[in-house]
Amino acid sequence: MKKIIFCLFALFCGAGFVWSGNAVAYVSTTGSDANDGTFSRPYRTIRKALEETSADATLVIRGGDYHEAINISQKPGRRSLLIKAYAGERVRLLGGQCVDKAEPLPGYRKVLKARAGLPSTSPHYRIFQHDVDDPSTLVPAAEHHPLQRGKAYRCSSLPLARVASIEAVEAASSPSYYYDESAGFLYFSLAEGTDLAGHPLYLPGGKGVYGGNDAVVLSMIGIESLYAPFDLSRCSGARIVDCAAMYVFAGGCFMYHMSSGIELVRCEAARAFTESGNGDGFNGHAHLLEGNHPQAKHTSVTLVDCWSHDNYDDGYSNHERCEGVVRGGLFEYNGKFGIGSGYGAHETVYDAVCRKNRYGFAICSEILQDEGGYASQMFAYGCVSEANRESGYWVNTSGSPGADKNSMYLYGCLSFGNKVGFESQDGSYLELVDCKDAGSSVVCRGAAVRRLARLVD
Repeated sequence: MKKIIFCLFALFCGAGFVWSGNAVAYVSTTGSDANDGTFSRPYRTIRKALEETSADATLVIRGGDYHEAINISQKPGRRSLLIKAYAGERVRLLGGQCVDKAEPLPGYRKVLKARAGLPSTSPHYRIFQHDVDDPSTLVPAAEHHPLQRGKAYRCSSLPLARVASIEAVEAASSPSYYYDESAGFLYFSLAEGTDLAGHPLYLPGGKGVYGGNDAVVLSMIGIESLYAPFDLSRCSGARIVDCAAMYVFAGGCFMYHMSSGIELVRCEAARAFTESGNGDGFNGHAHLLEGNHPQAKHTSVTLVDCWSHDNYDDGYSNHERCEGVVRGGLFEYNGKFGIGSGYGAHETVYDAVCRKNRYGFAICSEILQDEGGYASQMFAYGCVSEANRESGYWVNTSGSPGADKNSMYLYGCLSFGNKVGFESQDGSYLELVDCKDAGSSVVCRGAAVRRLARLVD
């Protein structure tokens, strides 16, 4: 027996196999990094748990707020990683820069002053007062939806208005801020009845979840990231369940560039913004690298019952050669599209709801031949587009005359109270099969609309 054990040990060592760390580690805001990471003696930081676990690890995070990011690739040699919230507890990663101390500015009633390094001076940049409901996002009874999970407000952190002077901060009727770039001081006011001790300011920026690589199989359950995004690029095969990313300064709350087979289930994305005024809830790219075949699986994603709202650009948006499947979900109050893709993206959508965006469902933009792209398509089944400011369903192709055209095929889809129910532009192809409209100002617009069954209005 001793000889067999010795031979096995020699075999593992010769193959480079290394036993290290625990398979399961617990983390708690009441723990200590001097502990051993067990249930009764948890670590204090997620970083410590990542350092101390084995190549195949599970991290169980107890409820609370963690002022740190998660680097998926922090552990050399990592093969698989499951990170989940403890059952029934809420876990939040708080990113960005926290301002929790300030002094009153003499001569002013409301203005506070704090030293801070603003990540951007763009007029589109936003800062937020933490855990203060935004009254402009009150959910009226007529808009209740199961994916909102009973929230009274869509957004529970309050954006401060950017103004041009200290005097304007004092005069503003709602919380606002002015940033003196040369001196590095932030002047601001708070929501009435609040203070920084309970409701600090957060300046979004930096990283929330990041560091993906194709060697790690990732799963995450019940983790929220506030003020910094989920960057799931190169996380092929990742499964993200009941997670959230909100109030982020990035191209998307959830980004999954160059990730094939990624799945996001019941995730929430809210208030992504960039310096240029863009920012999507869910955002995918598939850049063609030298030597890669244009039809290779660069980025493919499935969304199941996700909620994307109040983003500065789109609720969901894929790009060059991305392949997307959306099953259910609510996409509302986004600045441009609810669900909108282009530049050679290929989408299939089932039973989704887009409401009160600029456009509901959209396929648009030119075809990037230098990326190996092809015209974009969307096939949509049983979807609902309601009260969007422009079109409920919209297909467009920009680019040189004679180029391939984008297309949209709708089966049993509904339009309610949009400015235009169904619209094609630039000769882009729109096909309607058993679709209906009620209350739109214009039911159908565009020369390339083909109706294969009666459109009822």
